[in-house]
Amino acid sequence: MIKVDIVNEVSKAADITKVKAEVAVEAVFDAMRVSMQRGDRIELRGFGVFQVKPRKRGIGRNPRTGKEVRIPPGRTIRFKPGKELQNLG
Repeated sequence: MIKVDIVNEVSKAADITKVKAEVAVEAVFDAMRVSMQRGDRIELRGFGVFQVKPRKRGIGRNPRTGKEVRIPPGRTIRFKPGKELQNLG
């Protein structure tokens, strides 16, 4: 599923135009993006939790040359599905 599919589903479910649905979906994604940039945790009950976690620095290897490459510390986003989402299968 891609963003256009989400917009179409929201449009059908809320009985609104696709333009309004796209604005709503973009607003949700923007709010999530800004929140994660601040390092906040996003918890959507019944769906899951998005959390920004620190990533350690380390040493990797260039697969082509085998040369060691330093990996700088950074942040990554982790998703942990909620119970309802885990029990789908």
